[in-house]
Parts: sequence; structure tokens; C-alpha cells
Amino acid sequence: MSKYKVNNSVSVAHASNRDFFNAMKAKGVIGVINAAAAPYITTPNINVPLGALNYIRPSAVEVLTAPRVADKLAAPQKNGTWGDKAVTIKLKEYTGKTSPDDGLSSDGLQVKTNYDVTMRGVYYYTTGWLSTDLEEATVGAMSENYRADQAEAAMRTLAIDRNRFFFSGVSMAGNPNGLYGLLNEPNLPAYQTVAGNGAEAPSTYWSAKTPEQIANDIVAAVNQLYVQSNGIVEDELRNGRILVAVATGSLGNLDRTNMYGKSARAMLKETYGDRLEFVAVPQFNNADSSSDVFYVIFDMGGSTPTLLNSYVEMAKAYPIYQKDSVVSQKLSGATSGCIVQYPWAIVRYNGIGKTTIAA
Repeated sequence: MSKYKVNNSVSVAHASNRDFFNAMKAKGVIGVINAAAAPYITTPNINVPLGALNYIRPSAVEVLTAPRVADKLAAPQKNGTWGDKAVTIKLKEYTGKTSPDDGLSSDGLQVKTNYDVTMRGVYYYTTGWLSTDLEEATVGAMSENYRADQAEAAMRTLAIDRNRFFFSGVSMAGNPNGLYGLLNEPNLPAYQTVAGNGAEAPSTYWSAKTPEQIANDIVAAVNQLYVQSNGIVEDELRNGRILVAVATGSLGNLDRTNMYGKSARAMLKETYGDRLEFVAVPQFNNADSSSDVFYVIFDMGGSTPTLLNSYVEMAKAYPIYQKDSVVSQKLSGATSGCIVQYPWAIVRYNGIGKTTIAA
């Protein structure tokens, strides 16, 4: 988005932001409900009445759509429409085998595609902003636009919570369709514990291991992917990527060096090259039995990713409401959480450490 010249002192719909606004509409980032219909390339992430854009600046749009940790693991994908209580996710599995060909047989057509669906609930959440003439006068003296700042803060709140729901899911009483996160998705394999360090007082914590031992933990995890995928990961490795999602509290151990100046991260880079990527995940701190965890995820790419980062609406902005000296606006979003489409492409491990968070 930064390639467009923007004026953050005025609304996204202001004439000086016309190129940015039109580009966001064309890309499907913003949809204006009561404006003339226009062809969208994708379904809009932000649906608003035209007047509701008055205090939404370009920077607020960028805050809402900027990649967060969840988006580094799986690109956001829109599923369903506003008002849905559940979404149906279609899954495809390609299977098949060959048979001997004697040149005469024509019944060797064994390849098939299996189709399946999974239902997930939709969670609706809301925030908003409020401004009074007294607050505006106070902040205005500092040459700040209080309403616009409030709108941007509300957009940031929606983005932060969408990221949180991707990891933790949401408990919804009365909805028969669950909404799960990456930490509690029911299709995930059970945690395994990494190997001990072989010392007289053995420990699995990375802080007590050598860089070689830490690297070997991740190599063992990748090997487990090879095993449980029946070799698919190894065969598809050149076309996909391996994501190592690590608790932020233990991540620094990957960069601790041995006497030769080699870190676990450097060793793994030599082994896997650019096919392996690390992602720091705060939500993995003390995530299982008060232990830091890491996931190794293989993403084959293509039309069906391993993880689905599913949402219904990133932001739905309502008309601006004014009563006496108070101006307010409601903003809502809707998510269907994280859906694991290929459980065999994920392994997860605990026992790598325990993060102490200062009070």
C-alpha cells in the first residue's frame, strides 16, 4: 500500500487520497455499501456506508490489513457473508494408484478425488470510538485529529483480536459448530516432548542445550513430518516451505553460538536453505502444561493451504452517530478462526522452555 501517495491528515475518501481509495476498492479491501456498484477483484475486507469513512484515514486501513503473526503462518481468507452463523469449508484429497498395463486393459482408471466438508462457527465482535467536543478541543490544541486517532485505534483493536482468535479460538455457548484456534484445533496431532540434553541432570529446555542439540530437535520434527505424510513433504519440499513457529520466549536460543561461532539457526539454514522459515509466536509461550512450544508446519502452497486463516469480515463500519456534544461510531468484525486442512503436515513439540513474563 505504501506505493500510493497518501495524505494521513484527512479521510481515506478525501480527494487527495483518490488514487489510494480507488486502488483499495479495486483490490477489494474497501467496499462502499451505498455508493455506485463497481467490479471488485476480491470481496471487500472493510464494508462501510460512504459517510462512515469521514474519520478513517489511509493509515487506519493499513493498520487493519497489515500482516500480523497469524498472517505470517497463513494468509487471511474470506469465507461466508455477514450474518452467517457457520461457514462450510470444502476440503479436497487427491488419491489414486496405478496398475500394470498390458496394452489391452482399459480398466486402470484408479485415480480419484475425495471431497469432504467441515463446519465452523462464526464469532462476531465489536468495538468503536467516541469523542466529545471537550476532548477534541484539548487534543486539537496539540494539532491532532482526535476522531481520526480514535478510529485508527479501533481498527487496531479489531486487527489484534482477529490475530488472537486465530490462535485461541472462541468458546461460543449454544453454537453447535466450534470455532477453534491453532492451539486447540481438534484435528491437530498430540504434542511430543523434545529429547533431553543427555546431561547428568537431563533437561529438555533449549537454554540447557547446545546449538547442535537444538538444531537436532527441529531436524527430528521435520523427519517426523516425512514419516507421517508418507513422504509427501519430502517429495513436495522444493515447491513448498517449512514454517517453524517458535515461542518468543525460547526463540533467542536459536541464535546462541557454539565455540565455532555456529548457531542452531545457521546450521538449519545450511541444511534446508530458503525452504525453512522461522516465525516468532508470543501465543506459544507456556502454551502447553506451562511449557513453551514450537510447531513445524509444511505448506505446499497452491489453492489449498495447510492452515486456513478464515474470516467473514475484517471490519464493518457503521454510520457516524452524533448526540449533543458526543460523536461515536461502531466497528465490527467476524471470524471463523483457524482451520487445519492437512493435519499430517503439522507436528508440535513441548518442553523447550518456560517463559517468565514480568508483572
